[in-house]
Amino acid sequence: MTFKPYEILSALLPGFLLLIALFIFLDIPYQKDYIVAYTAIAFLIGFVVSALSSWLEGVYYFTWGGKPSERLLNGKSVWKVPFYEAEKVKSILAKHWHTENVSNDALYALAIRYANGHKDSRINEFSANYAFARVLLTTLLLILCVMLYAHYGHWQHYLFLCIVLIIVWLRCKQRAYYYAREVLNEYLNGHE
Repeated sequence: MTFKPYEILSALLPGFLLLIALFIFLDIPYQKDYIVAYTAIAFLIGFVVSALSSWLEGVYYFTWGGKPSERLLNGKSVWKVPFYEAEKVKSILAKHWHTENVSNDALYALAIRYANGHKDSRINEFSANYAFARVLLTTLLLILCVMLYAHYGHWQHYLFLCIVLIIVWLRCKQRAYYYAREVLNEYLNGHE
């Protein structure tokens, strides 16, 4: 089994962040002799956080006003991530269906299938950036839960973490839109 550097870091970073939060907020003593064990625990925590972030994707879509792919295909974009070719890409995608009134999800699935099959695309990078941003957002939510449990009376802690959480939430939203836009652009570039 081989791991790519991204796979290792995307599990270790959130895992260590959450582990450090547990040490700090639950007053767990740190033992420097257990660094290998802490690394293994951090990797496991990061792996679980990654799964949890994937399961929470629907909740994140709800807070963003809908799926980025759906919104882009409907001609709506988000701050700093415009997409001007919605009608054009929808009409090209719709030509591949035998039924009328095909859903945007089905159209986007076709675009993803094409984009993932194109070996010179940047889709994997955009997908990894979005997944990592989603994992960081979930990690911060979990750290906030640990803080609420351990220090429910210290509002100063919450204020700082909530500001960081809003910034990461917005960045994760943008990363999701960047990914969806790149999929649609990749499809459009191959079918013009």
